[in-house]
Amino acid sequence: MTENPGYAEPQAPSGDSDEPRSASAPIYTAKVENLGGTSGEVRVEDGKTLATAPTSHADRGNNPEQFLAMAWSTCLGETLKVVLSVNEVETLSRVRVEVDLHGDAAGGFYFEPRAYISIEGVSADDAEKYAGRAHARCPISKLLKGQGSPIVEIEDYKNPDNFQLS
Repeated sequence: MTENPGYAEPQAPSGDSDEPRSASAPIYTAKVENLGGTSGEVRVEDGKTLATAPTSHADRGNNPEQFLAMAWSTCLGETLKVVLSVNEVETLSRVRVEVDLHGDAAGGFYFEPRAYISIEGVSADDAEKYAGRAHARCPISKLLKGQGSPIVEIEDYKNPDNFQLS
C-alpha cells in the first residue's frame, strides 16, 4: 500500500453567520496579484512572493507558461488521486504538463498545453479510463476546454509598497 499524503479539508465558512453556505458559494478563494507583468512579481495573499520573468529570461523567475503548467499538473494530479480512490485503486500516479507558447497570425500569442499521465501498476486501458475521468472533473481542465467562466473586472489602481519595475 502506498502512503497517502491526504486531501485538503474544505475551508470553514468565514463570517458571523451560522447559516449554511449556498451550493454556488466558493469553497476557497485564491488571491494573487501581479505587478510588472513578466518583469515583476506575483504576490500571494498569504505573503509568498515569486519573481516573474519573460520566457527569454526564465533564470530570473517564473513565466506564465510555468505557472499554468504548475496549476494544471497539481489540479489534475489531485483530481486523479480522487478518481483512483473512488475506484479503490491504491497506487502512485504522476502528471507531467508541458505548455507551449505560440505566436498567432494576429500578432498575439496562445498556449498549447499537454498533460501526460502515468499510473503505476494499471493497464493502459484502465490508465486511459482514469485519466479521462480526472480530466473531465479537474477544474483547470474544464477552464482550458472553455467550460469555465473567467471574468475580467476593472478596479482602481493601487501601488503597494511603491512597486517599481527594475
